[in-house]
Amino acid sequence: MVSSALPQVPPPPTSRGSDTDTDIYGNGKYKRHGGVLDTLHRWLALHGKVTVAGFIGLSCLVFLMPPAKLILYGHPSRKSNNGIIYENDNSPSNSFKSFSIPVPPCNTSPWKPDENLLGQCPGDLRPNPSASTLSSCATTCCQDPKCISWQFRRDVGCLQGKDIRLGQEKDGPAAWCSDHPPNRWAGQYLKFHKTFHGDKLGMSQEDEGEIRRRACDDETWNPNEQIGQCFGLGDVKAGEPSGSAEACRKACCKDEKCGAWQWTEALGCFYSKGMHGCQGDDGNEVKFEPFEGRRKIVEGRKYTDKRGKPWQQQLVLKT
Repeated sequence: MVSSALPQVPPPPTSRGSDTDTDIYGNGKYKRHGGVLDTLHRWLALHGKVTVAGFIGLSCLVFLMPPAKLILYGHPSRKSNNGIIYENDNSPSNSFKSFSIPVPPCNTSPWKPDENLLGQCPGDLRPNPSASTLSSCATTCCQDPKCISWQFRRDVGCLQGKDIRLGQEKDGPAAWCSDHPPNRWAGQYLKFHKTFHGDKLGMSQEDEGEIRRRACDDETWNPNEQIGQCFGLGDVKAGEPSGSAEACRKACCKDEKCGAWQWTEALGCFYSKGMHGCQGDDGNEVKFEPFEGRRKIVEGRKYTDKRGKPWQQQLVLKT
């Protein structure tokens, strides 16, 4: 006998559901506990490979960015006007190292380690036209017993010469090289300078009073008069004068013997009775690029600063 009773249809799940409710696929859609985890598991099943690939790519970017900066920029430290950063534990003079072009070693007379002659060496190194590349410049200097120091930059080519002092070194020869790369400076003469005032501006020694007056006046001083590095200004003036170009200028103007000053944020304030060897500004941007250079170790030299302590150029990674 056939029952006339209608088949029992299970009631639909409530909005709250139970711990064992599932959807028609058995995926636990209505589980009250673990629903978020189940959704995450399904998402990972569909997108897991993309997620892992993205994580690996991000990790590579984080770990490879410093070497990439090193290749592109070479160097580091305190912030300067042109965005280059420098640091030196011993003084405001700073350092730079290029890793873009390998320098051939000198096995017979090794190069002094952990340094780079990247700055100006005013008049102490002479051109070697026969060496047209960085490698040949280094190799010919290595092979020449009279050659101790060399530099190379694409606009001036190969420069070679005898031993030099670097940065804050005080022992050794009179010849000296800057231990920091070329910078854009603020600077001005306060006294008559034959080349700048006489040859360039048509002024004479009789105009020196007017030159100083204009250079020390708040309205007429010109910090862009000498934006290329000059030499002969002595050691950095610590403290307030190094705070700004204006502070450096005012400190120089207060000193009756001061005839010229220069300032850059990275290195500070320098002034003295005069300066020479100025780079000038002829529109050649290569002038503000670093050199690449080395020097041989000279027996008997201690490479010490004015306090008699060993001085070492600091080569730091750009950050």
